[in-house]
This record gives sequence, structure tokens and C-alpha cells, in this order.
Amino acid sequence: MNCGLLGRKLGHSYSPAIHGLLGDYPYALFEKEPEELESFLRSGDFTGLNVTIPYKKAVLPYCSRLTDCARKLGAVNTLVRQPDGTLLGHNSDFFGFSAMLQKSGLQVFGKKVLVLGSGGASATVVAVLEEKGAKAVVISRSGENNYENLSFHADAAVIVNATPVGMYPNNGESPLSLDAFPRLEGVLDLIYNPARTKLLLDAESRGLIAENGLYMLVAQAWESACMFTGTNIPKDRITKIYNELRNSMENIVLIGMPGCGKSTVGKLLAKRTGKALVDADEEIVKLAGCSIPEIFATRGEATFRELETKVLAELGRRSGLIIATGGGCVTRQENYPLLHQNGQIFWLQRDISSLPTDGRPLSKSNSLEIMYQKRKPLYESFADVIIDNNTSAETAAENILSRRYPMKILVLNGPNINMLGIREPDIYGKNTFNDLLALLEQTAEKQNVELEQYQSNHEGDLVDKIQAAYGRIDGIVINPAAYTHTSVAILDALKSVGIPAVEVHISKVEDREAFRQVSYAGMACEKTITGQGLDGYRQAIEYLVEKYKRGC
Repeated sequence: MNCGLLGRKLGHSYSPAIHGLLGDYPYALFEKEPEELESFLRSGDFTGLNVTIPYKKAVLPYCSRLTDCARKLGAVNTLVRQPDGTLLGHNSDFFGFSAMLQKSGLQVFGKKVLVLGSGGASATVVAVLEEKGAKAVVISRSGENNYENLSFHADAAVIVNATPVGMYPNNGESPLSLDAFPRLEGVLDLIYNPARTKLLLDAESRGLIAENGLYMLVAQAWESACMFTGTNIPKDRITKIYNELRNSMENIVLIGMPGCGKSTVGKLLAKRTGKALVDADEEIVKLAGCSIPEIFATRGEATFRELETKVLAELGRRSGLIIATGGGCVTRQENYPLLHQNGQIFWLQRDISSLPTDGRPLSKSNSLEIMYQKRKPLYESFADVIIDNNTSAETAAENILSRRYPMKILVLNGPNINMLGIREPDIYGKNTFNDLLALLEQTAEKQNVELEQYQSNHEGDLVDKIQAAYGRIDGIVINPAAYTHTSVAILDALKSVGIPAVEVHISKVEDREAFRQVSYAGMACEKTITGQGLDGYRQAIEYLVEKYKRGC
């Protein structure tokens, strides 16, 4: 079995790594000129191929059969050699974008969605959106709907970028401004390098849903791999491979006061992850040709900050690094998108009394307490996660790694929850247990958490699950149902594992019978959500995720 990627100029591709994680088969890169295409397709030694530009349409005449999806889109990105030697053509990008849209959590039915670009990727996006009941409008440079009349589309709810604008190495470019869209709910960008294009960063800054194309890349590869191997590869591999890729590509960015331990923690992280450690101050010294105290003494702080921004711009464009920044990088807001475009930012906190000042010009000439008070809100605005570094560097490094990888949440449901939709719908609603499972899956994808769901009508089973969560689960969402009011065993189990837990009840139990007013499980939970229907589960997961991010 031989598989691979067919294109003209492939350069660096993540496809071999993805397929290496999907199955045990060779996966090569096949760079072919147009005149080589026919011979390769007819007699090449391959079982399956992924096809990229410029050949997605060019391979069509060589396919003896097309799937409905490929026929509808008029393009092929997956070829499978049939037993008789002929080629089956398929387009897995349709599934890929569908999975990306689902992961984002955006609801597009009945809403206007602007699709930027009119190429092959745009056609796939439009096809998916129309199947979902959206009103898709293609924006191109010269079409009826173009960048000069965007005011006609101020009612757009979602924007999908299917152009290469903002892709590495042209980081920092954006196809349009989001200011013109007051009803916007989210932005999807098919680009995945950088992880956050300027368009996505702008969406994030507005509190909108923002999703890049990495999940689509993995999802389309999964569907192709299923066809290559003729097997049903478990679908949860998509999320696992996505997380693995994202973690390998993502920079770990360390910020904090001078002397808070960024370099020391960075070295430990480099050893643990295999990522290269880059010290921004050392890069500034190389660029300036003199030491940092000399830069401050001869050229002043303003020049130093300009050099710092130039260095961070270059480092931020790269992937898979550990970046130890200077303590004052947060004083320039323009440094945030440079660091965040490919990185997760960790603020290392250390008591002011423990900070050294030797060799640090600003620390020597200013009160550290005053400096900290000025910079504290800036660190907070930059940070994705706050890490306490008052114990040991090893502990801080471990905490960073534990907060990089997806949070693991256990959702436990007690007796009769499996009867939702049938059991007393006037109290518990008409949504079924399957509706709950679908909501949990969607929330897990949106929040990028690994979620384990378990329902049982037996008290001991629930206790066993809670005990088994020790050391491997980061948060618990529990609806003990009837055991809420009777089970000291569940209370003791929750207390024994010490995992942050949120209690959820679909109905508003405080307005119900007197015997339901006692919650034993609630005594071991830090939050209780009642009367919100199935949405209470989503709220509970979001609460635990936010707590996890803040390092609490």
C-alpha cells in the first residue's frame, strides 16, 4: 500500500505527519509537472492520493468514477486505485469544512455568510453552507459582490476566508476590516499558518468565535485515510491528531517581570518538549551589536523597544518555539498580535521581593513595586494562562505543560437521565439523552477539551468512575439525579479525589419538593447550576475551562 500527496510545488506539508498518525502506511510527496501528470496517474505506483493545487480539476478526466460529492463540486482531492486499476475520485474537503464548522459551534441556518474568494476552496465552502441552510454570498475582487460594496452585507453573521491573504509569509495582512459587520458572530479562516491570521486576531479581540483551518486539514485527511485503508478509523482520532499537531506547532511564550524566571523555566520546557528556546533579549543584542545596558545608555528605551518589536515580529512568525520575552514587551500593544499569532502566552508570576535587579537597567532605576503596578494590567491583557513561579521552576514548567494540552472533563449522569424526552417532559423538557450527548460533543469541540461521558442507574458505578478520575481528569460535571439527595458515598468520592466539580440539574430543584432541597454532592462542588435545561451542562464545562485557563 503506497499513498501520498500529489501537487506541483509542495514545499513543507503536514500531510505525511497526519497520515502517519492515522495509519501504518507509507505516505510520500509527489511533485509532478503538468506534462508528467497523465503518465503518473495511469501507471504510478500508488494506492491512494491526496491532490492539491493545481491538479484538483486536472485529475477529473482520469477518474473512471466520481463520488457524488466530487461530481457536485467539480473537483477531486482524493484518488483511490480500484482493484481493476481504475481511479475513484472523491472530495474530502467537503467533510473537512463541515467538521470545522461544527467544531466552531457557529449556527448558520437562515443566516448570511460571506465567503471571501472565488476559487476551488470557496466552492466547497459554499456547498457546505448551502447544505446547512445558510445564505452564502461570495465576495471576490471583480464579481457582483466585491470588496467595494461590502456595505450591502452589514447583516452578515459569519465570514469565511477562502483566500490566501494573511498566510505565511505574509503574516499581518487581512482581506477586510470587521468594522463593517455589526451583527457578526464569528470568523472562519481556512489558513492554519499562522494559527491566528490578522483576521482571526481581529475577531478574537471583538469576542467573536474565531477558528483556523487546521481542524479542516486533519478532518479531510481522516476521510481520505478511511478510503485509502478501506476501514472505519475511529472518528475521535481527528481531535486527538489536531491537538497533537497544534501543540507541536504552537509557540510557548513566556512573559513576566524581569527576573521572574522566564529563561530558567524556558530551558526546562525546551528539554521536556524538544522545542527550541529563543531568548528575545539575546536576539536584540545580536541585532543591535551591543548589550542591553549599552542600548539603554546610548540610544534610550524608545530605541530598545523598537528593536524588541522587530525581533518579536520575526520570532512570532515562526512555529514550534519557546520564546522567553523581555519584561517590558507588554508595554507595546503591537507586540501582542506578534506573539499571539502562533503562540499561547503564559505569565510567570513571582513575588516582587524575589526579583533580582542586576544587569536590568529599568529594574535598577525604578521601584519594582511601581513598575509592577503599571505592568500588571498589561500582563493580564496579554496572558492566556497565569502561572505561579514562587515554588520551583520545575513546578512552573509542569503547570505550563499541563495547561497546554487539552483539559480532560468527566461528565457524570445519574439514574433516569437516559430517559430524557420520555420522563416527565413537563419538568425535564422534550430533549432526549441523545440531544444531550450531541450538545456535549459540540461543546467539547468548541472548547477544545477531551470529554468523557458516563451515565449509570447504579450508585456504586458512579463512585467507581469518580475514583478512577483521580490523577487523569481535570474537572467533573455531575448530575447525580436522584442520588443528589441520598448519596453520601458520591459526596465522599468527590471529596476524596479533590477534582474541581460543578453540579448540574436540568430542572429548577429549589422550586420542587421538600426532599429535593438537600444536595449531598453539591457539598463537594464549587458551583451548582439549576433550571437551565441541557444548557446547564454547557455552562458548567465553560466554567471549568475558564478556571483551568486561569490556573486556579
